Amino acid sequence: MDLVPHLDLSRVPESAPPRRPRELYIDAFRGLMALVMVQGHLSDGLLSPAVREAPWYVFQQMFHGSTAPGFLFASGFVAGLPRAPLSMRAGLRRARRLLFVFGIGYFLHLPYFSLWKTVGEATARQREILFSCDALQVIAVTQLLVLVLQWVVGQRWAWVAAGLAVVVAVLAPAVWDSGLSSRLPEAVGPYLDRSSGSRFPFFPNAAFVLVGTLAGARLGHVDPRRRLRRALAAGGILVSLGALLALLLEGRVDYWGPSPAYLSVRLGGLLLLLLVVEGAARAALPGTRALALLGHETLLVYVLHLYLLFGGIVTGPSPMLAFHDRLGVGAAAVVLLASLPVLLAAAWAWRTAKQRAPHEAQLVLVFLTTAFLYEFVTRPW
Repeated sequence: MDLVPHLDLSRVPESAPPRRPRELYIDAFRGLMALVMVQGHLSDGLLSPAVREAPWYVFQQMFHGSTAPGFLFASGFVAGLPRAPLSMRAGLRRARRLLFVFGIGYFLHLPYFSLWKTVGEATARQREILFSCDALQVIAVTQLLVLVLQWVVGQRWAWVAAGLAVVVAVLAPAVWDSGLSSRLPEAVGPYLDRSSGSRFPFFPNAAFVLVGTLAGARLGHVDPRRRLRRALAAGGILVSLGALLALLLEGRVDYWGPSPAYLSVRLGGLLLLLLVVEGAARAALPGTRALALLGHETLLVYVLHLYLLFGGIVTGPSPMLAFHDRLGVGAAAVVLLASLPVLLAAAWAWRTAKQRAPHEAQLVLVFLTTAFLYEFVTRPW
């Protein structure tokens, strides 16, 4: 009797193909958006009012407005890269990460390091800040919606997401004008418009994330020459469409608010900028790898630079608060240059830890999250 069963090698499943590393230009693009975001926040926080009123500063803010859309678009681009629909296990893992990002968004807005003090003592203004919809909230909510779309419609998810982006863009002006947010619970209304102080409400900012997921799915895995042709065509169409919409909607919809024209122009410009960054990455221009390091750890960079600039409920106020609204251009530039090595070192250390000991790095996050929640809930005041 043959004690060793015969193996039909034709039925043995092949090992899973190795995971393809993300291309450098993707993280460099995210890093560029993160760097300009840091520069913008430092400038807005540290420069004196006289400097901020200078014509050159007002002019550069028009271009600086691409930072937030670029941050949202880049997050969507990375989310659109994996082949979808994901397996249940991979989908739940991504959902868990997105819920963590969602929680971090509210953590940054907490007025007190105590649940009971927050409930009992928070002023109306503090509650507005707490419940406002910021970049992390709109990224998390929109990507969770994309995850549901992938499970429901399967391979057609990208085009459904594109259609949803159009719906969000078209409805945004009406949603802002409706006043509906004031009739909803204070934790829900801020997702509709800016009336409660939200900087990035779902309408229209979710469209940046949704179009980013479409771009990641359609451009991320194609040949560079095909990506160049597709991105040039899409970018040109979006910029032209935005210019046309700006003329048609002039005097009816605020261009710098919920206007579909603004959305279209920004998206077209971001696609073209993505090609420029890809060219710089392929040419190995100095600085692209540093940008990619920042882009690989954008959540860490986002949280850390806010703590450096403002402080937080755990660490207390930042020493930089003493310099808010007081510095000139030169001094603010020195602060920015001094902050970059700190951000780069933190990004490098965390990326290295995750690469060398991924399980232990995950345990660190679980421990820190659990410790914070325990302290937050049990502190009486």
